[in-house]
Amino acid sequence: MSLTARLSTAVLVTCLGAAPALAQKVEERVDRTLPFQSGGTVRLKTFSGKVEIRGTDGDQVVVHAVRRAEADKLRDVTFDIRTEGSSIVIDANHRDSGWRRNDNVVEADIELQVPRRTTLDVTTFSAPVTVRGVEGRHDIGGFSSTIRVEDAVQGLRVKTFSGDVIVAARSWPDGQDIDVNTFSGGIDLTVPPDARGSLAFNTFSGDLDSDLPIAVSRTRGRRNVEGTLNGGGSSSVRLKTFSGDARVRR
Repeated sequence: MSLTARLSTAVLVTCLGAAPALAQKVEERVDRTLPFQSGGTVRLKTFSGKVEIRGTDGDQVVVHAVRRAEADKLRDVTFDIRTEGSSIVIDANHRDSGWRRNDNVVEADIELQVPRRTTLDVTTFSAPVTVRGVEGRHDIGGFSSTIRVEDAVQGLRVKTFSGDVIVAARSWPDGQDIDVNTFSGGIDLTVPPDARGSLAFNTFSGDLDSDLPIAVSRTRGRRNVEGTLNGGGSSSVRLKTFSGDARVRR
């Protein structure tokens, strides 16, 4: 089922001085509410703007978005929402088959409210991503995006290039993994004081600093470290940077 969000509930034309008509921007608002099964997956693909995702006690996915671009681009590059089985798929830059222009990106500020037990699959380029209170697994990828996850209770994978990654795990069940990979950004990870498991840190020029004791089993200086937290366990933390530092807090 496809719910292509073409409707604008509020359009604001921003005149850019004496700029030609083609340079005028319009603002399109998208508001949708969809039924959703707890434990399902929300997949979001966007480019620029910002993303905020919040877990709630409801049984729906609520979508609010503000898109900004020239009118013809908003018409042909749409905000597409569709349901695929137990997943809701959102594409903030869905292009019609006839679209031939190279300039196919619409800036979008996106706010999602999802049931707490939702699995997240988010892909972006430069939009910063903030997730709060979502208890399902997270898989978040970006390029120059700063990514922040608060109150995580399940495993997660986060990958970005030049943005920082800030993760706070409220709990850390056995068998879960935290996998964070960034190039020039820093990693700031907070875990419960009693978090147990293996830890691996790999970097070219960054440093690792930990509030929790690490029993080191293998190391090559401070650049490549393998060890355990609180005696080890079935969970794992993998942190990888090129030039960024990593900090493990409790």
